[in-house]
Amino acid sequence: MQRYVDMLDRYKYPFLVLLTLAVALLSLSLKHLAFEGNYKIWFEKDAPIIREYERFRTVFSGDDSFVVAFEDPKGIFTPGAVSVIRELAERFAGLEGVRKVDALTNYQYISADGDDLTVEDFIYGDENLSAKKRIALKDPLILHHMISEDGTTTMLAVHLDSRIGADEELNIRLFGKLGQITREVEARTGYRFYITGIPAVTASLVTVATEDMLRLLPAAVVLVTLVLFALFRNLLGILVPVSVVVYTFLTVLSIQMLLGYKLNNFTANTPSFITAISVADAMHLYLAWIYYKHKRMTTKAALVCALRTNIFPIALTSLTTAVGFASLAFSAIEPVATLGLAISSGALIAFLLSVSLAPAIILTRRPDADPGEVRFLNLVHVRGYGAFIVRHDRAIVGGFAVVFLVAAAGAALLKIDSNSVKYFAKETTVRSGAEFLEKKLTGSMRYEVVIDSKAKDGIKESAFLREVQRFDDYLKTHFPAVRHTYSIEDIVERMQRVVNPEANETLPSDRNLTAQYLLLYSMSLPQGMEINDRIDTGERYLRFTVSTDMVNSSEDLAMIEKIKAYWAKTPYSATVQGQTAIFARMQKDLTATLIVSIAVTVLLVSLLMLLIFRRVSMGWIFIVPNIAPLVFVGGFMGYTGIVADIGVAISAAVILGIAVDDTIHFFTKYFESIGKRGFEETIDYIVSHSGNAMILTTVLLSVTFSVFALSRFQPNVSFAVVTVVALNIALAFDLVLLPALLSRRYKRLKGAG
Repeated sequence: MQRYVDMLDRYKYPFLVLLTLAVALLSLSLKHLAFEGNYKIWFEKDAPIIREYERFRTVFSGDDSFVVAFEDPKGIFTPGAVSVIRELAERFAGLEGVRKVDALTNYQYISADGDDLTVEDFIYGDENLSAKKRIALKDPLILHHMISEDGTTTMLAVHLDSRIGADEELNIRLFGKLGQITREVEARTGYRFYITGIPAVTASLVTVATEDMLRLLPAAVVLVTLVLFALFRNLLGILVPVSVVVYTFLTVLSIQMLLGYKLNNFTANTPSFITAISVADAMHLYLAWIYYKHKRMTTKAALVCALRTNIFPIALTSLTTAVGFASLAFSAIEPVATLGLAISSGALIAFLLSVSLAPAIILTRRPDADPGEVRFLNLVHVRGYGAFIVRHDRAIVGGFAVVFLVAAAGAALLKIDSNSVKYFAKETTVRSGAEFLEKKLTGSMRYEVVIDSKAKDGIKESAFLREVQRFDDYLKTHFPAVRHTYSIEDIVERMQRVVNPEANETLPSDRNLTAQYLLLYSMSLPQGMEINDRIDTGERYLRFTVSTDMVNSSEDLAMIEKIKAYWAKTPYSATVQGQTAIFARMQKDLTATLIVSIAVTVLLVSLLMLLIFRRVSMGWIFIVPNIAPLVFVGGFMGYTGIVADIGVAISAAVILGIAVDDTIHFFTKYFESIGKRGFEETIDYIVSHSGNAMILTTVLLSVTFSVFALSRFQPNVSFAVVTVVALNIALAFDLVLLPALLSRRYKRLKGAG
């Protein structure tokens, strides 16, 4: 170790310059940094749900639609409001990527004058708007869809071309254009417009993640720098940990970009993981150096001792982290695999920089320089703590055991759930738009039920249409969240009432009559308003659109299963398509997948610790401090009803990583000291030597992650809150419970209790 430090001292300045240039060159790749929110990345490449959805997009032109809504307290059926609807519809239709725009003005209204059937724009001129209002408020195809019950709120649906609707770059650009147009009209008319829809969700996933990275990450760095300055009161105390963190982060992110990966809302938390890994390594080494400096050693001698006593535990923590999270890299879900690769590579890079960059910076100090006043150290440099643990070990273990059992019972109540729109803060455009739409008009979520009639031209059969009609009634009766439904069955029913008002049945009993109705209706539609997005070319499959309120994914999935079960009892079948259904599956599957991956990681890390320390009888002591914080947090969430979403699942990885690091440092110092000192003195030595770094790491990470509580993305808020709470619980386990467990074992081995 002495020769290594001598060499590093001799070449420290060239090394620092070359390393900085290398990282800077790597960082040039960050100019290609990009975010993605495409639904495909959250599933395996050949996942059945994606294959089915792609077929749906091919046959029915997809379901990518922005929704723009507004309210006029005086009523929508006024010349001013109608003029605004017509203007917006025309301007939206002219945007690149827009297939068509559905609005109150161009809704294809079916009427008859004697034997003449007419299908025309509902509002096409300066006709009597009061009469139109009376019609609209009684028309089930318009009411709660294009117009609210009180006639004051309306919406426009902006449908995207299916060939480019899944392109998040186009979604973001269109989202911006819609916002720009509506702001222009707002300034002129005084109306306030609300924008939502699935493309708005996918666009917001990217824009909010980008904003968080540009806004919160720099804030976290500044805050950590201030905390370090407050603790150390010198430049070195800031430079060592911050340099290791920044260099590690830039290197890992650059490698990700060079490999062709993009960031998303999941991997955007990579800086958090890198910070957790690298700051722990750097602080253990730096505080060990200070520890030996306070023993009046020279800068170089103190560094040699610090490296000698810490390089092994730092290497072990890096190895366990890299191996443990490498399991994520084999996931078929790209964001999970990307995160696993980032954490694994980050752990190894952080280790290399902690034992090279950090020492090189330290060596720039004068050989006889004082480390400076570090008041934080003085607070935990204690004597008698080991004696306290020995006196009260039974009570400590018993107390923790009771609390652990209570927490475990609460953890059993924990639910995995999510809501893609409620992920966003209330003030964000997409969520405020969805909530306005639900409050004033209709459901903001859309499901596309594709019903298979089992025969070519089967959708014309009266028995099939009657089943669709019964299904419509079933949905509205059994699912309060369902606000509006629409399908070709509604068109046929309307044609029956208009063409044959004396008929006793709401649907024709003759399939030929149904065929005539559909032909008449289709021939009367203007170009661009065809019904080929409602039925397939063979007229076997029917698209049934369901608008619902926002509910959690568990309720969405329950409704989807009941829909499938309903059709399974009929001669027909159905699948539930649409990006809303995909998001519901994605949120639940991703969170569950990550939780399983974390469990596998716990197992791998535990096995590694057993192999490294070779004390099988202590295996349970190795494991308990690592999993207990997760159980405690799970218990708290279970009792309080907080559901586990992606942010909570991600936080488990950070909690585990830090808990394992602290446990390894504790055990390394314990086995190093117990043969030379008594048990009480060993605990005092550990707290004085490594306890400082454990506490300071927890403080720094708590400060860093607390910044993410200001995010406009709820999983980031959940991540921040859960992580900060759990890290402090983990610290208590490592500094209180772990010594007490070791004390009980030590007494048993000595036959003293």
